[in-house]
Amino acid sequence: MNRREAGALAGLGDDANGHDLVGGLRRAGLRSGVVTAGGEPVLGFDGEGLFSIAPPAPRRIADVTGAGDALTGATVAALLNGLPLRAALREGIAASILAIESTEAVPAFSAANFAQMLALVPGALEVA
Repeated sequence: MNRREAGALAGLGDDANGHDLVGGLRRAGLRSGVVTAGGEPVLGFDGEGLFSIAPPAPRRIADVTGAGDALTGATVAALLNGLPLRAALREGIAASILAIESTEAVPAFSAANFAQMLALVPGALEVA
């Protein structure tokens, strides 16, 4: 979800800090989740705590349409393949960057292109 959606679900404004936002989402019943904010670091939370992943800057922006869908789809696919949320979210971020860089409505990319982009996505950092 994006920050506005997370704030509404948590009963807070979309300007709430990450800890307050996640606290509200947990009170709403979520055990884990992902909160996006455009090109800003993606906020995630799970049973281990609160973390963020800073997406690499796209090499070019062709179209942002579908970036959230790519992030969600690739993250869920990675979760279904057994990856923990932190690793799965890295895959989602890689897919979203490739979608942003593509002029196609449904971006096509190879395993090699995906692996190259995934290598640019940093690991999760714990949020203090």
